[in-house]
Amino acid sequence: MEKQKLLFHQARLANRGVAEMVLLHISACKGVPSDMVMKTLELGISVLRGGNSDIQMGMLNHLKEKKDVGFFTSIAGLMNSCSVLDLDAFERNTKAEGLGVGSEGAAGEKNMHDAEFTCALFRFIQLTCEGHNLEWQNYLRTQAGNTTTVNVVICTVDYLLRLQESIMDFYWHYSSKELIDPAGKANFFKAIGVASQVFNTLTEVIQGPCPQNQQALAHSRLWDAVGGFLFLFSHMQDKLSKHSSQVDLLKELLNLQKDMITMMLSMLEGNVVNGTIGKQMVDTLVESASNVELILKYFDMFLKLKDLTEAPSFQEIDTNSDGWVSPKDFKEKMEQQKSYTPEEISFLLMCCDTNHDGKIDYREFTDRFHEPSKEIGFNLAVLLTNLSEHMPNEPRLARFLETAGSVLNYFEPFLGRIEILGGSKKIERVYFEIKESNIEQWEKPQIKESKRAFFYSIVTEGGDKEKLEAFVNFCEDAIFEMTHASGLMAVVESGGGGKAREAAYSYMSEEDEERAAKDPIRRSIQAFKDCIYFCFVMLSPSNIKNKINEIQQMTIPEIFVGFFKMIFYAFYYSGFGVSVVIRYVVRVLMSLMRGPQVEEPVVEVKEDEKMGPLRVLPALPATDEGAPPTQLQAFGLDIKKEDNGQFHMAPHESAPPSPQSSMEEGGESTPEEGGEEHPKPPEGTEGEAPISLVDLLGGEAARKAAAANVEVAAQQQAAMAAVEAESKHVVVVEPSAVSQVRQGAVTAITSLLMDFSEYTKRVLSYLARNFYNLKYVALVLAFCINFILLFYKVTVLGGDTDDDKGNGSPEAVADLLDELSAEVNSTELGSGEVGGGSGEDEEDLVEWVHVDEDFYYMAHILNLMAACHSLVSLAMLIAYYHLKVPLAIFKREKEIARRLEFDGLYIAEQPEDDDIKSHWDKLVISAKSFPVNYWDKFVKKKVRQKYSETYDFDSISNLLGMEKTSFSAQEDEGGSGLINFILNIDWRYQIWKSGVTITDNSFLYSLWYFTFSILGNFNNFFFAAHLLDVAVGFKTLRTILQSVTHNGKQLVLTVMLLTIIVYIYTVIAFNFFRKFYISEEEEEVDKKCHDMLTCFVFHLYKGVRAGGGIGDEIGPPDGDDYEAYRIMFDITFFFFVIVILLAIIQGLIIDAFGELRDQLESVKEDMESNCFICGIGKDYFDKVPHGFDTHVQQEHNLANYMFFLMHLINKPDTEYTGQETYVWNMYQQRCWDFFPVGDCFRKQYEDELGGGGGG
Repeated sequence: MEKQKLLFHQARLANRGVAEMVLLHISACKGVPSDMVMKTLELGISVLRGGNSDIQMGMLNHLKEKKDVGFFTSIAGLMNSCSVLDLDAFERNTKAEGLGVGSEGAAGEKNMHDAEFTCALFRFIQLTCEGHNLEWQNYLRTQAGNTTTVNVVICTVDYLLRLQESIMDFYWHYSSKELIDPAGKANFFKAIGVASQVFNTLTEVIQGPCPQNQQALAHSRLWDAVGGFLFLFSHMQDKLSKHSSQVDLLKELLNLQKDMITMMLSMLEGNVVNGTIGKQMVDTLVESASNVELILKYFDMFLKLKDLTEAPSFQEIDTNSDGWVSPKDFKEKMEQQKSYTPEEISFLLMCCDTNHDGKIDYREFTDRFHEPSKEIGFNLAVLLTNLSEHMPNEPRLARFLETAGSVLNYFEPFLGRIEILGGSKKIERVYFEIKESNIEQWEKPQIKESKRAFFYSIVTEGGDKEKLEAFVNFCEDAIFEMTHASGLMAVVESGGGGKAREAAYSYMSEEDEERAAKDPIRRSIQAFKDCIYFCFVMLSPSNIKNKINEIQQMTIPEIFVGFFKMIFYAFYYSGFGVSVVIRYVVRVLMSLMRGPQVEEPVVEVKEDEKMGPLRVLPALPATDEGAPPTQLQAFGLDIKKEDNGQFHMAPHESAPPSPQSSMEEGGESTPEEGGEEHPKPPEGTEGEAPISLVDLLGGEAARKAAAANVEVAAQQQAAMAAVEAESKHVVVVEPSAVSQVRQGAVTAITSLLMDFSEYTKRVLSYLARNFYNLKYVALVLAFCINFILLFYKVTVLGGDTDDDKGNGSPEAVADLLDELSAEVNSTELGSGEVGGGSGEDEEDLVEWVHVDEDFYYMAHILNLMAACHSLVSLAMLIAYYHLKVPLAIFKREKEIARRLEFDGLYIAEQPEDDDIKSHWDKLVISAKSFPVNYWDKFVKKKVRQKYSETYDFDSISNLLGMEKTSFSAQEDEGGSGLINFILNIDWRYQIWKSGVTITDNSFLYSLWYFTFSILGNFNNFFFAAHLLDVAVGFKTLRTILQSVTHNGKQLVLTVMLLTIIVYIYTVIAFNFFRKFYISEEEEEVDKKCHDMLTCFVFHLYKGVRAGGGIGDEIGPPDGDDYEAYRIMFDITFFFFVIVILLAIIQGLIIDAFGELRDQLESVKEDMESNCFICGIGKDYFDKVPHGFDTHVQQEHNLANYMFFLMHLINKPDTEYTGQETYVWNMYQQRCWDFFPVGDCFRKQYEDELGGGGGG
């Protein structure tokens, strides 16, 4: 969306003539830099950002139409005016500052003061041909038709050479010094930043490729600059690596090296075997052979560093798992590995930093050097591999390949290579990086299953175009499945070392300390969770595997000592755990016996808390002093003073209060409403007792009496507050404390919910990753359950047999049931005999299915296994939903999007009436969230833009559920709560997704599997159905099942024909041969064909199953009047039903099995004899030993083509090389002409490579 907005605003500016204005301002500057030119360049960069091809072509057309020579002369003049480092000026300024006469700033500010302007100038030139605009690339080199031609490419090289020489001067200045001072670092930063931008500009000028610009650079002084930079890289890497204060400069230098190698790779785009550019590059590398060897040696050292530090033997010296080791131990481990020379070990130790304890942080050290070395070393390995394959007969490369052998071997698994048919109709080799995580995902069982299904369904069907299109579809599905699986594995298992290291360097803030002090329960819960997490980490498969590897490397004495240590610690921690439990139980019992300790709360009553709402009262009239009142009212009580000086309290009796008085006296107003729990005296009478209306009417005497009793009233109120708090155990908390408690509770609940959500994700990810393991566990449980079922038997509880004797515990139950059965029989039949006489009595006998008493424990084991199987089945269902259902959704979304974009489904054409799937998919195209899983989120916009010229714009917008404008203001979905949550759900998409999920056969299989598992808890014999999972889980047995369903339609139609013919024979038998269907058994007449339904069922059940047909199941026709007709009836039934139709059904199944078997064999044979990509046979490549294997594993590897497509999808389009841009454009057009069908690189350059085995 951000890119679409950028293009929209750029188009608005371009329509107002901004692009032409930029060109005119640059032409008008006459090559003189100024602030106006700087702002103009920034504006030009903004309108061209992202490689806007429309604005690029608009600018190019303007220059061609106006034949504006001033633009290019101004660009050349600006380049000439760009400054480089000046060592003389730097030294003069440094001396002046040392003498105290330099008042114009630091020395670093005098050099390359226009670095920002220089970067902006070259960035603008880079963006003019961003996206490999070939016309702009050629126009920068030569302006056909102009009176004056300026070669901007050569001007760029000239500036790069000047810059390289100036950087070299500064290097020699600091070569004799141990460190580069801050002023020097500032100058290096500026120069390296500008040089990096110049290399990026040259890369964009030649990528595509642009052969003319490549040749122009090849014949320029570019190679001199490259040789100089190789010298700088080799020597400055060695210098800067030895001091941690120089690491920031080292990173910038490595980034510059990466940009230069990328430019050199761009020079080889479209390279042919034994080309001139390749030869010139080899000459440059040979001239700088010593520098290249130093660079390779530098990368080789740090690439091996990670393997050293991750080895189990190295982890032993990190006893605290905090990442710190002593230099002595570090040196010993490097010596034991025997992959470093003594000089390299000394160099690595010099590069290490130590803390105050003299230890090395090996993890930080590895991360500091390994990742940059891996990134740049990969590009260097690509460069050497490219040269070695395009210059096969160059003996001078052998030295570099020998030196770089270790680096090339390191990157061999991650160096992907494919061959494409380029735009010049020549076979080109493309190199790219394969991530290690992608290689791991490719070997996952779900990807292997998808691979096998693809090969068996596609390889032997269709032509080359259909086969390649199916292959690309498979690649897209596999990419999504791998990406989805990687997301599930995002929860990285980490051991205790990370936490120990984090704890060693984490410091709690004051707020955290206060929270930790106030929340011991939460800390206890967190400790318990950490303990559980640590147990899971210890029992994780990866940790167990690591421990097994450690044991395998241990000697016999170490294993012996470790065994006794394990026994000791097992007894020690067992005793410790038992003691902790005993102490806890004893503490609880003692607390229960002692009872709770009563602590008297200290209640402090402040004067301002005692005072209620303030009222202003009128002045009291003057009266004579009277006796003090003997009764007071406070807190709803009447307090009366007795003669002996004691106070007597009694509830205050008054008339029913008014609403206002009840609110004041009841004290029910909340703190938010401004009320308090107790009434307060007026402000004007602070310290006085509350004055009632009677007091006001009492005159001066009452006023003075109230004033005299102020202290007594205050003491009484304090005493009452203490009594009330003690009686009710109420803790009065200030409102601020209450709000803090509430806020803390809300924070704790939110944190708990976040933790629960995180744990839920981890559980779901774990289940999805172990889906196939769960299937094996469920299958093993099903076998165990069915094995236990073999010990079950049936006992007749009401019979006369002696089987029930000695049955142990069930004997009493059997005797009781015998008695009940006897009573029932005697009541109903008038007989006291049990089980005697009629068949009705036998049907009333109770049968009990149980396990033999000798194996009574198996019943409990069976119940436990049944519950476990149900849990595993539920986990399988959840795991499948999160692992495979997203792939099914992605496939459907991709299918809908492709049919919308390329076929115009629902717009240009409508689906058939019987196409239920397409009608259901129409539901989702108007959903606002469609597509969700498919990566092209702008497919709706593409469809509307493509078909709006032919069909109604508003109708298409309504069909797709889009707004009428391109950029509509999206309303903020404000509000929260359940109602807003429900309204914000895209129900249309969710309903469609549910339909797709339910119709997924594998999901239905998992659902029925779980259903039968639940039913198995009520009747254990349901678990017999789970044994069929063997046929589904193993591909060999799955073929047998597929043979039944392979010709399913023909099979169903044949069975339908069989049923119809049997019905016709039923009609004939019902009308003519009924008497032959009568049988007599024990004086009972059984008529099988005296009603049509019974007759039809009899023919289906008996006639079809009988080996000789229906004639074997009915009476013989000997001597009957219809004997001849019966014979014809029996023979024709036997011939048509038994001989023909049943044989056809069997033949369909057998033929399907043979067809599937032949298909599997043909797939295997085809993959072993022909290349899938190019189709060339094995005979051509086997002119040399293992030629075909080398071809299909390295040159036309199917996995590499899939990884390359994944590489393009994940890589920003502005960083594409020319070959990547070409393939991506072809891919978006659904054109597969870039596949080298019928040709390959080896065949194209057969003579240069020396036959079929070259390359």
